[in-house]
Amino acid sequence: METSAGDLIYIPADTPHLPLNDGTEPAVAVIARTDPNEQESVVLLPELEALVPG
Repeated sequence: METSAGDLIYIPADTPHLPLNDGTEPAVAVIARTDPNEQESVVLLPELEALVPG
């Protein structure tokens, strides 16, 4: 998914995702979670790390 300045996206719960800036310019993202136990709810998926360009 590509986004532009001002875009808002919603990622449903239990949807694996990997935030990545593959552009040439720095980017700033504001991330908000609705889960009050957000840190306890995060499940790391190491297999997604292989998708990050080296």
